Amino acid sequence: MEKVRILIVEDEGLIARDIENMVKNAGYAVCGVVQSGPEAIRQAELLEPDLILMDIILQGDMDGIEAANIIRDQCGLPVIYLTSHADETTLERAKLSEPLGYTLKPVEQKELMTVMELALYKYKMELKLREREEWLGTILQSIGEGVLATDRTGCVTFMNPVAEKLTGWRQQESIGKPLTSILHAVDEDNGKLVRISIPEILAGHFKSPLNGTVQIVNYQEKIPVELNATLIRDAKDGASGLVLVLYDLTERKRYEEKLRYNAVHDHLTDLPNRTLFFDRLSMALAQAQRDSHLVAIIMLDLDEFKKVNDTQGHNAGDRLLQGVASRLTHMFRRSDTIARLGGDEFVLLLPDLPYSEVARNVAERIIHCFQKPFDIEGVQIATTASLGVAVFPGDGEDAETLIKNADIAMYRSKDEGRNRYNVYSREQRECLRH
Repeated sequence: MEKVRILIVEDEGLIARDIENMVKNAGYAVCGVVQSGPEAIRQAELLEPDLILMDIILQGDMDGIEAANIIRDQCGLPVIYLTSHADETTLERAKLSEPLGYTLKPVEQKELMTVMELALYKYKMELKLREREEWLGTILQSIGEGVLATDRTGCVTFMNPVAEKLTGWRQQESIGKPLTSILHAVDEDNGKLVRISIPEILAGHFKSPLNGTVQIVNYQEKIPVELNATLIRDAKDGASGLVLVLYDLTERKRYEEKLRYNAVHDHLTDLPNRTLFFDRLSMALAQAQRDSHLVAIIMLDLDEFKKVNDTQGHNAGDRLLQGVASRLTHMFRRSDTIARLGGDEFVLLLPDLPYSEVARNVAERIIHCFQKPFDIEGVQIATTASLGVAVFPGDGEDAETLIKNADIAMYRSKDEGRNRYNVYSREQRECLRH
């Protein structure tokens, strides 16, 4: 088993030899004996001893405390002070270098060995703790969630890269600052700022608001997060701080929004589907009843669409439906709704009309827009449409009746030779019955 290597820093030769003999007799290896601070620094870097025995009073301008400070910063090696000076000023200076022990001169072997054994054990434990902290730190730095930690006063002590991105703060800028100045969370439902009082939370005076779904406000945007807070317990099971884990919900919210969008939109044309259309129709009718306005429904069915599928293929048919949807979408007001009900059947909702003639004008514009062929992958495909118009309240006072009557008018256009529109009339219903 390799012996523990000791570097001795002592400027008095006889004392240095005595210490060297004590160390060797105890089974340790002496890797070097030096007399000055600068030489101690050089040998510490070169030899990398396991422990340094450092006299505080050394020859030259640099004393042992100054040398130990430099060795600590550059090498991180453990130091035990040997001193004949136990005055308060010297001890206070020595503490700043965080030594692992002291022993007074003249040095007694039993006392020195005890101090050395304790120092080596303490250093070994510190190394293990440091390695564990680095291991945990590496994990926290690399995980996909944001992690922040605070002390018992609510000041930030740690922040990983994901938390930096979410909050808009860099770790080095946030350390020591109150969490409330770093983390600005608002309630997702009402938009109000979430009040955070870390001392009160740690004291258990009220339930932590830092659990649940909130929005973090950073310098650029509001980011939806699920935020969970856990108390850091000290050795006496008291609360010494808080760990906060932030789960970025942006992608999940985006996915949920996409699901909601897809549920009410046609996957081929991206137009509103039947569900969304009837929701908007119901709202338009309710508004029209309150304000005594008109609402028009225009049913549209492509003429002889089956021939396109049969002659050009279903892919061309799908491209044609997309072309029709695009052309129609650019013709109307933002308040209007053009929806695909299925197959080659479309329906247009015109809310808040001042008079019914507007619906006729729109129908004529639609018929006109089909005069230009559609370019489908380099092939010019000409098609026309048959339209039927029904107007609330004269042609129906509920959604189902309006749709049915607009459909009757549309089939009347088909019967009359296609490529035209008809406005619903009671006579059309009577003809349909016969």
